[in-house]
Amino acid sequence: MNRKKLANELTDFCLEYRIFNISCGTAEIKRRIEEQFIDPVFVEGLINMIIVKVKNHDDMDIDRLIILLSDLERLRLELEYKEPEKV
Repeated sequence: MNRKKLANELTDFCLEYRIFNISCGTAEIKRRIEEQFIDPVFVEGLINMIIVKVKNHDDMDIDRLIILLSDLERLRLELEYKEPEKV
C-alpha cells in the first residue's frame, strides 16, 4: 500500500475506533501522518500506540487492523534499512 493510501486508511480506522484523541480535522490528521512517514521512530511509535489502544476494543475489524499494522511494519522496516542516499 502506498504511503498516501496508508495514511488515509490508518486515519479512517483510528478515528472510527477512537484511537486518536485529536480535535483537528481528518484532512489535517492525514497530512500530518503522511509527512511523518519518513521517520522510522514515528512509525514504530504509531504501531505501538495502536496496539496498546486496541486492546480494549471488542468489536473491531481485526482483519483490517492486521493489514494496517503489517503495512506500517513494512514501512518501518523499509525506512530503517534503506540505503543511505549518496551525495
